[in-house]
Amino acid sequence: MVAPFHRLLGAAAIAVLAFLPRDAIAQGTGTGIVVVRVVSEGRPVAGATVASRSTRALTDPSGEAALTLPLGPRMVMVTRIGFAPESLAVTVREEPIAVTVTLHAAAVELPEIVVATTRNERRVTDEPTRVEVTDREDVEEQIGGSPGVIAELLTESGGVRVQRTSAGTGGASVRIRGMRGRYTKILSDGLPLFGVSTEGLGPLQIPPIDLHRVEVIKGVASALYGPSALGGVVNLVSERPDARSEVVLNQTSRGGSDAVLWQAHPLSPRWGYTLVAGAHRQSKEDNDADGWADLTGFQRAVVRPRLFWTGSGGNSWFLTGGLTAESRTGGTVNGDTLPDGLTHREDADTWRADAGSVARLILSSGALLSLRGSVTEEWRTQWFGAVRERDRRSALFSEAALTVTRGSQVLVAGAAVERDAYTALDVPLHDYTYTAPALFAEHTWSPVPWFGLSSSARLDFHSRYGRLFSPRVSALVRAGRDWSARLSAGGAVFAPTPFTEETEAIGLSNLRAINGLRVERATGASLDVGGVLGPVELNASAHHSIVRRPVAFRPVAGSPTDVELVNAGGPTRTSGLEVYARWRFEPFHVTASYTYLRATELDAGTGTRREVPLNPRHAGGLSVVYEEEDDTQVGLEFYYNGRQSLAGDPYRAVSAPYTTIDALIQHRLGRFIVFLHGEDLNNVRQTTYDPIVRPSPGAGGRWTTDVWAPLEGRVINAGFRLRT
Repeated sequence: MVAPFHRLLGAAAIAVLAFLPRDAIAQGTGTGIVVVRVVSEGRPVAGATVASRSTRALTDPSGEAALTLPLGPRMVMVTRIGFAPESLAVTVREEPIAVTVTLHAAAVELPEIVVATTRNERRVTDEPTRVEVTDREDVEEQIGGSPGVIAELLTESGGVRVQRTSAGTGGASVRIRGMRGRYTKILSDGLPLFGVSTEGLGPLQIPPIDLHRVEVIKGVASALYGPSALGGVVNLVSERPDARSEVVLNQTSRGGSDAVLWQAHPLSPRWGYTLVAGAHRQSKEDNDADGWADLTGFQRAVVRPRLFWTGSGGNSWFLTGGLTAESRTGGTVNGDTLPDGLTHREDADTWRADAGSVARLILSSGALLSLRGSVTEEWRTQWFGAVRERDRRSALFSEAALTVTRGSQVLVAGAAVERDAYTALDVPLHDYTYTAPALFAEHTWSPVPWFGLSSSARLDFHSRYGRLFSPRVSALVRAGRDWSARLSAGGAVFAPTPFTEETEAIGLSNLRAINGLRVERATGASLDVGGVLGPVELNASAHHSIVRRPVAFRPVAGSPTDVELVNAGGPTRTSGLEVYARWRFEPFHVTASYTYLRATELDAGTGTRREVPLNPRHAGGLSVVYEEEDDTQVGLEFYYNGRQSLAGDPYRAVSAPYTTIDALIQHRLGRFIVFLHGEDLNNVRQTTYDPIVRPSPGAGGRWTTDVWAPLEGRVINAGFRLRT
């Protein structure tokens, strides 16, 4: 980033506005009225939500609702608890138009009809595998809260936690149900565009504006996506072209700025494209004046175009490419020093380029061929004090799957190959190249409307760890129209690399070679129950998993700085309970969640069993949102995090519990949406309890403790969105 960033930000704002059509900023563009009549089995449906982006209304007793929308092509979505969602395309004119939508009864657990994370092309209400979805409504809130990252959006699904791994570079990982972040597979439209595994900052560096939804499969998922999905899968599903553009400008009270351009346009009835481009910055901030940066400074640019084609008979294809350039600066500030009397920098410069493609070809009325492929290249330079570490990581992925449907049965069979190559220019003993071709199959059977069974298996032929077998079975049972239960069980594997949450914080210079590690294996089971009780949607999940031979981090005996990764002598055991409730009583939306988690492991240094660090035993959230049709949205959120076990912290063995409060206000003024967001309004900071800097370096030369509470404190951001 050569030019001063404020100039880059100003230039980006001018550039993105120049891309917009002239009528995007003109006043007085026309509107029209769309009257939507909602029926089911020939009878009107009252209380259904009819929405087109942020414009929404409820149907009256006659099943009708009227929307006032800008002229031109629009998508209208109709939802109602107890029915599967439906959508239709309309062209808004100056004269009123009327359309009719027919809803079909279903136990609504997910906001979309078909999910992309599974391969069997079935409606979600018929899918035995539990897939949790964060929909576009939550994406809209994230854009107003943090337009530059998706961290908060991922945590909308209960049991998913974004854990900061470094108080220096600000690295983070995604934990699912208490499993360490290296076990989470993160995909974009089914492609591993962030690499085979996603340690560090990768998946959080993208603006949420081009997301349609987020799909999450929790628990052992190697049978679906190979030996880097031991803990679960997160799939980011992008928006499709729908003839609109948007600009977002945002500024925070802590020296952060965001400028984002979003464009989505059909080029013809068959072709369309989308584009997201963003420029983001954060100044290096020391909130508590202790000489250490609580907010890591960064400058980041992101661009991602996508090209879509839709053919006759359901054939489709899309191509995507992305480029991310980021420079991060952390560590000591203003010439201050650590207890050893020296300044200390923790910086990271990253360049990432990727490309991917997905093709969907209908071979016959009951046969579908899916082809996927991607390539990712990442170059990174990190500084840990005076130590420089440069590396390059390359990832290749390809997959072909044939889906055959015969009556109540769906069979998927396919082959895939992944290649993960790492070159450590300054620490060459950690170089590796892993190649893993695989065969997989899945069979789904629904003999009666109230029962479904899905069985899947995958066999990977790993170039280092040999044959890795992963089975999974899921069953769905419905009780009437409103309630269902899903039971899943399976086995999973994880192929170790030098990257863990601990090594992301200290680098690889003091890590000994990992030649003796063995593959990690896990078994797990979960029970999910969901349904509708009056106006309330309820979901509850219980889960248990065991990871055998987990890779653990420990200091090397007799060395003041060296560390090593070893297979622990005993398993990691994780059990938990998740409860989620959503109540919609227009114009109020209320959601509440509670998570109980109990995870234990063997301490690789002492051999004693302990709780897995940085997992709150109890956590919960409460969100209350008021929406005044298309004009105003006001939200208030409370998040509670219970005590967490800490490892190697010189100040305490168990963290303090804490609660944070967030608030969001959005208001529409014509084509503008102005927003004001407050995060951690009660100003909870870990450094009000203990210092973040250690009195002496810990394992691997680490100068900071683990991050178990916010470091930033209260942050207020304000901005606007300009839509066309």
